[in-house]
Amino acid sequence: MTDTTPRHILLATDLSCRCDRALDRAVQLAGEWGAELTAATVIEPEPADLLDPRPSSWRRQATPAERMHWRLARDVASVADDIGVVVETGDPATKLVEIAEHEHCDLIVTGIARDETLGRMILGNTVSRLVRRAAVPVLVVRDRPAGPYRRIVIATDFSEAALQATLVASAFFPAAALTLFHGYDVPYTGYLTDRDFTSESRAKADEARAMLRAESRIDAALLERLDVVVERGTPEMLISDHVEDHHGDLTVVGSQGHGILFDAFIGSMDKRLLDTLEGDLLIVPGAAGAG
Repeated sequence: MTDTTPRHILLATDLSCRCDRALDRAVQLAGEWGAELTAATVIEPEPADLLDPRPSSWRRQATPAERMHWRLARDVASVADDIGVVVETGDPATKLVEIAEHEHCDLIVTGIARDETLGRMILGNTVSRLVRRAAVPVLVVRDRPAGPYRRIVIATDFSEAALQATLVASAFFPAAALTLFHGYDVPYTGYLTDRDFTSESRAKADEARAMLRAESRIDAALLERLDVVVERGTPEMLISDHVEDHHGDLTVVGSQGHGILFDAFIGSMDKRLLDTLEGDLLIVPGAAGAG
């Protein structure tokens, strides 16, 4: 997908305090990469807006879009003075994808709340729709930035989507430590011993390293950076535990094909993985966003 860092970042925000961390991370990344940054918010139209968008009195009041534009410009100016501002009215996921395409953005950054509703703009179904439609990676920010990403865990099922996620993560964050994590389920576990599990995990890890060495798109420098971890169990839960135990600050997952890893992180929101996963989450699409 890319072998360079993003040149233009789109921050998707609802202007609540819950998106402050996403704003801070977007500013940090823009500074690290020397990238342009645009902040966008989308207002869902209300019936009154559709029927009579302007009052009939002599004193014209500001429209919701105008008020939102002023608030967004004020908020971003508090952290940087060179951030572009875009306010649109319509379906949030659709408009955000359109804005990203129009502005030629390489990355979408957004925030998420824990144990509460972030608003209809960027949570639940809208996040899923945004990720499925976007042709560029989407970074979901939870943590307050404490510097550049240093410890990155890449979820892999050894698919093309996982390879794309690995290549993007290595290009975006060339100084970070990268862990390629694979979790697998084993049938008839009651008949196996711990020694059996250990032996199988080692064999799978060796097989994974051989696959990486045979992949022409992974050069020697990247191969040297990759630490391969293979463990038995439910992939999404194992990844959560690994990220927490090893203090990972970013998890990366590929979305092409919407397989088990993508569904675990995004497609199955009822699993509440986004509420329990430590650190931020980068979702990398395939060659093109899905409709």
